[in-house]
Amino acid sequence: MRKVVKLGHNAPKGYIVNKFNYIELEGDWAYCWSHNFIYNTEIEEEKLYKGLPCYYTDDRFVDGSNFYKSAYIFQNRRKPISLKSCIRKTMKCKGIPKGTIVRFEQGWYYPGKHVDGTYIFKIKKENKLDIEYQISDSWKKNFSTCEFSNNLTQALRENGFIVKVNQNTSFLTGMLNTAIALTGKGDLIDSKINGEIAVAYGHGKIIGFSSYNDDFRGYHCGCENILWDNFGEFNKWSRCSEIPKTTSIDEIIEILTDEEV
Repeated sequence: MRKVVKLGHNAPKGYIVNKFNYIELEGDWAYCWSHNFIYNTEIEEEKLYKGLPCYYTDDRFVDGSNFYKSAYIFQNRRKPISLKSCIRKTMKCKGIPKGTIVRFEQGWYYPGKHVDGTYIFKIKKENKLDIEYQISDSWKKNFSTCEFSNNLTQALRENGFIVKVNQNTSFLTGMLNTAIALTGKGDLIDSKINGEIAVAYGHGKIIGFSSYNDDFRGYHCGCENILWDNFGEFNKWSRCSEIPKTTSIDEIIEILTDEEV
Protein backbone atom coordinates (compact mmCIF):
# COMPACT_ATOMS: atom_id res chain seq x y z
CA MET A 1 0.00 0.00 0.00
CA ARG A 2 1.03 3.60 -0.53
CA LYS A 3 2.14 5.49 2.54
CA VAL A 4 -0.46 7.80 4.05
CA VAL A 5 1.13 11.25 4.25
CA LYS A 6 -1.53 13.09 6.21
CA LEU A 7 -5.28 13.43 6.49
CA GLY A 8 -6.92 16.03 4.27
CA HIS A 9 -5.20 17.65 1.30
CA ASN A 10 -1.70 16.48 0.47
CA ALA A 11 -1.03 19.11 -2.19
CA PRO A 12 0.88 22.27 -1.17
CA LYS A 13 -0.75 25.68 -1.15
CA GLY A 14 -1.47 26.95 -4.61
CA TYR A 15 -2.16 23.45 -5.95
CA ILE A 16 -5.19 22.48 -3.87
CA VAL A 17 -8.26 21.68 -5.98
CA ASN A 18 -11.49 20.39 -4.45
CA LYS A 19 -12.43 18.24 -7.45
CA PHE A 20 -11.80 14.49 -7.66
CA ASN A 21 -12.24 11.73 -10.25
CA TYR A 22 -11.87 8.68 -8.00
CA ILE A 23 -12.80 7.42 -4.55
CA GLU A 24 -10.46 4.53 -3.74
CA LEU A 25 -10.01 2.02 -0.92
CA GLU A 26 -6.77 0.05 -0.75
CA GLY A 27 -6.50 -3.44 0.73
CA ASP A 28 -8.55 -6.61 0.57
CA TRP A 29 -11.69 -4.69 -0.33
CA ALA A 30 -14.15 -4.97 -3.19
CA TYR A 31 -17.13 -2.79 -4.04
CA CYS A 32 -20.63 -4.13 -4.67
CA TRP A 33 -22.05 -1.68 -7.21
CA SER A 34 -25.62 -3.01 -7.19
CA HIS A 35 -26.14 -2.58 -3.42
CA ASN A 36 -23.52 0.08 -2.55
CA PHE A 37 -21.39 -1.71 0.01
CA ILE A 38 -17.81 -2.82 0.60
CA TYR A 39 -16.84 -6.38 1.44
CA ASN A 40 -13.57 -8.06 2.40
CA THR A 41 -12.49 -10.44 -0.35
CA GLU A 42 -10.30 -12.62 1.88
CA ILE A 43 -13.05 -13.14 4.45
CA GLU A 44 -15.63 -14.00 1.78
CA GLU A 45 -13.25 -16.34 -0.03
CA GLU A 46 -12.47 -18.16 3.21
CA LYS A 47 -16.20 -18.65 3.82
CA LEU A 48 -16.57 -19.91 0.26
CA TYR A 49 -13.86 -22.55 0.77
CA LYS A 50 -15.69 -23.68 3.91
CA GLY A 51 -18.85 -24.21 1.85
CA LEU A 52 -20.72 -21.39 3.61
CA PRO A 53 -23.08 -18.76 2.17
CA CYS A 54 -21.04 -15.72 1.19
CA TYR A 55 -20.84 -12.90 -1.33
CA TYR A 56 -19.72 -15.27 -4.08
CA THR A 57 -22.66 -17.67 -3.66
CA ASP A 58 -25.27 -14.91 -3.79
CA ASP A 59 -26.41 -13.94 -7.30
CA ARG A 60 -28.19 -10.80 -6.11
CA PHE A 61 -25.00 -8.77 -6.12
CA VAL A 62 -23.06 -7.13 -8.97
CA ASP A 63 -19.47 -5.96 -8.53
CA GLY A 64 -18.21 -2.49 -9.26
CA SER A 65 -14.69 -1.47 -10.33
CA ASN A 66 -12.43 -3.74 -8.36
CA PHE A 67 -8.77 -4.44 -8.93
CA TYR A 68 -6.07 -6.29 -7.00
CA LYS A 69 -5.76 -4.62 -3.59
CA SER A 70 -7.92 -1.70 -4.73
CA ALA A 71 -11.64 -0.92 -4.98
CA TYR A 72 -13.36 2.19 -6.35
CA ILE A 73 -16.59 3.54 -4.89
CA PHE A 74 -16.62 6.19 -7.61
CA GLN A 75 -14.67 6.82 -10.79
CA ASN A 76 -15.26 9.18 -13.68
CA ARG A 77 -12.29 10.39 -15.69
CA ARG A 78 -14.19 13.17 -17.44
CA LYS A 79 -16.44 14.57 -14.74
CA PRO A 80 -14.85 15.09 -11.32
CA ILE A 81 -17.03 15.69 -8.29
CA SER A 82 -16.59 18.04 -5.35
CA LEU A 83 -14.95 17.21 -2.03
CA LYS A 84 -18.34 17.36 -0.30
CA SER A 85 -19.78 14.90 -2.84
CA CYS A 86 -16.85 12.52 -2.25
CA ILE A 87 -17.42 12.59 1.50
CA ARG A 88 -21.16 12.11 1.04
CA LYS A 89 -20.71 9.14 -1.31
CA THR A 90 -18.20 7.56 1.04
CA MET A 91 -20.44 7.89 4.08
CA LYS A 92 -23.41 6.42 2.19
CA CYS A 93 -21.40 3.33 1.27
CA LYS A 94 -22.06 0.53 3.77
CA GLY A 95 -19.57 -1.80 5.37
CA ILE A 96 -16.46 0.41 5.54
CA PRO A 97 -14.98 -0.16 9.02
CA LYS A 98 -14.23 2.69 11.39
CA GLY A 99 -10.64 3.88 10.97
CA THR A 100 -10.40 2.89 7.28
CA ILE A 101 -8.42 5.26 5.05
CA VAL A 102 -10.17 6.36 1.85
CA ARG A 103 -8.39 8.27 -0.93
CA PHE A 104 -10.01 10.91 -3.11
CA GLU A 105 -7.86 11.00 -6.23
CA GLN A 106 -7.55 13.48 -9.08
CA GLY A 107 -7.42 12.35 -12.69
CA TRP A 108 -4.67 14.75 -13.71
CA TYR A 109 -1.12 15.80 -12.82
CA TYR A 110 1.11 18.84 -13.14
CA PRO A 111 3.87 18.29 -15.76
CA GLY A 112 7.32 18.58 -14.19
CA LYS A 113 5.88 18.92 -10.68
CA HIS A 114 5.83 16.32 -7.91
CA VAL A 115 2.43 17.30 -6.55
CA ASP A 116 0.20 14.83 -4.77
CA GLY A 117 -3.38 16.02 -5.27
CA THR A 118 -4.86 13.28 -3.08
CA TYR A 119 -7.28 14.03 -0.27
CA ILE A 120 -7.08 11.51 2.58
CA PHE A 121 -10.33 10.77 4.38
CA LYS A 122 -10.66 8.60 7.49
CA ILE A 123 -13.89 6.80 8.42
CA LYS A 124 -14.96 7.90 11.90
CA LYS A 125 -18.31 6.10 12.01
CA GLU A 126 -19.21 2.91 10.16
CA ASN A 127 -22.39 2.71 8.08
CA LYS A 128 -23.36 -0.78 9.22
CA LEU A 129 -23.97 -3.49 6.64
CA ASP A 130 -26.88 -5.78 7.48
CA ILE A 131 -26.99 -8.50 4.83
CA GLU A 132 -27.57 -12.21 5.25
CA TYR A 133 -25.86 -14.00 2.38
CA GLN A 134 -27.60 -16.92 0.70
CA ILE A 135 -26.73 -19.75 -1.67
CA SER A 136 -28.59 -18.95 -4.89
CA ASP A 137 -30.47 -21.44 -7.05
CA SER A 138 -27.63 -21.42 -9.59
CA TRP A 139 -25.66 -23.49 -7.04
CA LYS A 140 -28.37 -26.16 -6.90
CA LYS A 141 -28.30 -27.43 -10.49
CA ASN A 142 -27.36 -31.02 -11.27
CA PHE A 143 -25.57 -32.77 -14.13
CA SER A 144 -27.99 -33.73 -16.89
CA THR A 145 -25.67 -35.88 -19.00
CA CYS A 146 -23.33 -37.85 -16.72
CA GLU A 147 -24.52 -40.24 -14.02
CA PHE A 148 -21.13 -40.50 -12.28
CA SER A 149 -20.71 -36.72 -12.08
CA ASN A 150 -24.27 -36.29 -10.87
CA ASN A 151 -23.79 -38.92 -8.15
CA LEU A 152 -20.55 -37.24 -7.10
CA THR A 153 -22.32 -33.88 -6.95
CA GLN A 154 -24.99 -35.28 -4.64
CA ALA A 155 -22.39 -36.96 -2.42
CA LEU A 156 -20.39 -33.74 -2.13
CA ARG A 157 -23.49 -31.75 -1.12
CA GLU A 158 -24.40 -34.37 1.46
CA ASN A 159 -20.93 -33.99 2.98
CA GLY A 160 -20.80 -30.23 3.44
CA PHE A 161 -19.70 -29.00 0.01
CA ILE A 162 -21.44 -26.51 -2.24
CA VAL A 163 -21.38 -27.32 -5.95
CA LYS A 164 -22.07 -25.23 -9.05
CA VAL A 165 -22.74 -27.02 -12.35
CA ASN A 166 -22.28 -25.22 -15.68
CA GLN A 167 -21.82 -25.96 -19.35
CA ASN A 168 -18.19 -26.64 -20.23
CA THR A 169 -16.83 -24.20 -22.81
CA SER A 170 -13.24 -24.09 -23.93
CA PHE A 171 -11.19 -21.62 -21.91
CA LEU A 172 -8.78 -21.09 -24.80
CA THR A 173 -11.59 -20.46 -27.28
CA GLY A 174 -13.04 -17.84 -24.96
CA MET A 175 -9.68 -16.06 -24.72
CA LEU A 176 -9.24 -16.10 -28.50
CA ASN A 177 -12.74 -14.73 -29.11
CA THR A 178 -12.07 -11.92 -26.63
CA ALA A 179 -8.87 -10.99 -28.47
CA ILE A 180 -10.66 -11.10 -31.86
CA ALA A 181 -13.49 -8.91 -30.57
CA LEU A 182 -11.09 -6.34 -29.11
CA THR A 183 -8.88 -6.09 -32.22
CA GLY A 184 -11.64 -6.50 -34.82
CA LYS A 185 -9.33 -8.80 -36.77
CA GLY A 186 -10.68 -12.17 -37.86
CA ASP A 187 -13.92 -14.07 -37.42
CA LEU A 188 -15.14 -15.35 -34.07
CA ILE A 189 -14.47 -19.04 -33.41
CA ASP A 190 -17.43 -21.29 -32.65
CA SER A 191 -17.39 -21.91 -28.91
CA LYS A 192 -17.38 -25.66 -28.44
CA ILE A 193 -19.60 -26.89 -25.62
CA ASN A 194 -17.92 -30.00 -24.27
CA GLY A 195 -20.33 -31.50 -21.78
CA GLU A 196 -20.76 -30.06 -18.28
CA ILE A 197 -18.44 -29.15 -15.43
CA ALA A 198 -18.77 -28.49 -11.72
CA VAL A 199 -16.78 -26.39 -9.29
CA ALA A 200 -17.21 -27.29 -5.62
CA TYR A 201 -16.05 -25.70 -2.36
CA GLY A 202 -15.93 -27.04 1.18
CA HIS A 203 -13.62 -28.37 3.91
CA GLY A 204 -11.04 -25.75 2.88
CA LYS A 205 -10.82 -27.04 -0.69
CA ILE A 206 -11.73 -26.13 -4.27
CA ILE A 207 -12.70 -29.01 -6.57
CA GLY A 208 -13.29 -29.17 -10.30
CA PHE A 209 -14.59 -32.05 -12.41
CA SER A 210 -16.21 -32.62 -15.79
CA SER A 211 -18.77 -34.98 -17.29
CA TYR A 212 -17.54 -38.29 -18.73
CA ASN A 213 -14.01 -37.89 -20.15
CA ASP A 214 -14.51 -34.29 -21.25
CA ASP A 215 -11.83 -31.70 -20.60
CA PHE A 216 -12.25 -29.23 -17.76
CA ARG A 217 -12.36 -25.64 -19.10
CA GLY A 218 -9.91 -26.66 -21.81
CA TYR A 219 -7.54 -28.43 -19.40
CA HIS A 220 -7.02 -32.01 -20.53
CA CYS A 221 -5.79 -33.07 -17.10
CA GLY A 222 -9.48 -32.92 -16.15
CA CYS A 223 -10.52 -35.52 -18.72
CA GLU A 224 -9.67 -38.50 -16.52
CA ASN A 225 -9.21 -36.79 -13.14
CA ILE A 226 -11.01 -34.82 -10.49
CA LEU A 227 -8.92 -31.74 -9.72
CA TRP A 228 -8.60 -30.12 -6.29
CA ASP A 229 -6.50 -27.75 -4.21
CA ASN A 230 -6.45 -26.21 -0.73
CA PHE A 231 -7.48 -22.72 0.35
CA GLY A 232 -4.72 -20.20 -0.32
CA GLU A 233 -2.76 -22.59 -2.54
CA PHE A 234 -4.81 -22.63 -5.77
CA ASN A 235 -2.92 -21.25 -8.77
CA LYS A 236 -4.49 -22.84 -11.85
CA TRP A 237 -6.28 -26.06 -12.65
CA SER A 238 -3.31 -27.66 -14.38
CA ARG A 239 -1.33 -27.49 -11.12
CA CYS A 240 -3.94 -29.06 -8.85
CA SER A 241 -3.87 -32.41 -7.09
CA GLU A 242 -5.65 -35.15 -9.04
CA ILE A 243 -7.97 -38.03 -8.16
CA PRO A 244 -8.62 -40.52 -11.00
CA LYS A 245 -12.28 -40.76 -11.99
CA THR A 246 -11.96 -44.53 -11.63
CA THR A 247 -11.85 -43.99 -7.84
CA SER A 248 -15.04 -44.88 -5.99
CA ILE A 249 -17.22 -41.98 -4.85
CA ASP A 250 -16.87 -43.05 -1.19
CA GLU A 251 -13.08 -42.90 -1.46
CA ILE A 252 -13.22 -39.54 -3.26
CA ILE A 253 -15.33 -38.09 -0.45
CA GLU A 254 -12.93 -39.55 2.13
CA ILE A 255 -9.97 -37.82 0.47
CA LEU A 256 -11.71 -34.47 0.04
CA THR A 257 -13.08 -34.33 3.59
CA ASP A 258 -9.71 -35.17 5.15
CA GLU A 259 -8.66 -31.95 6.87
CA GLU A 260 -5.04 -33.15 7.04
CA VAL A 261 -4.62 -33.52 3.26
